[in-house]
Amino acid sequence: MAQNELSGFFATADLASPERVRDALIEIVPLLTREYGELAATVAAEWFEQVHPGAFLAQTAPDTFPTAGVVENVRYHAGSLFTDDPYRTLAGLSGSLQRFILYSGRETVARNVARDRTKPRFGRVPTGAKTCAWCSMLASRGFVYLTRETAGLVSSDYHDDCDCQIVPEWESGSSHIAGYDPDRLYAQYLSAREASGSGDPKVIAAEMRRQFPDDFTDGVHDH
Repeated sequence: MAQNELSGFFATADLASPERVRDALIEIVPLLTREYGELAATVAAEWFEQVHPGAFLAQTAPDTFPTAGVVENVRYHAGSLFTDDPYRTLAGLSGSLQRFILYSGRETVARNVARDRTKPRFGRVPTGAKTCAWCSMLASRGFVYLTRETAGLVSSDYHDDCDCQIVPEWESGSSHIAGYDPDRLYAQYLSAREASGSGDPKVIAAEMRRQFPDDFTDGVHDH
């Protein structure tokens, strides 16, 4: 919904005046982030209460993605407004906007799990038809993460258009999510690790892209 509003703005914007469009985006994108971020937080709190009923009343994250970070990102992508391909700004901001908004939902889950005395483990769960090799590698570990930091539940651990969610598990071995197969992902990870001869996660992820190009959004096809 937020991306549709952003696209609607671009459809009517006077791209011949890049300075005005940039200044308008500096106002609009933080507003969209706040409006839809609050909605994402509410939905996340409702979801938490559904999957962990009777524990306590879930709280929404008190803040949306920091405005200073949003504005900095807008200024970066707005550079394309001054080129012969101004719509690169829209493409870049659409991906960033998704990350800004989902931050509120992820943060809501994290805060409520932190309040939970049962101390559930986390799993990093991709939600799209495909995701990138790096996120798939993190997801291959299943529900093993003990803290929000090791689960990647901080804003710097997500890229634009990232479809991952951090999901808590209260009963070990009982969580089965349609489309999420950590055993298959882990087998791909082990195959790539052996082929690369490296323990460096970046090297392993690069090998996963080459070995299983059709499984990842950033797969590499050798020609």
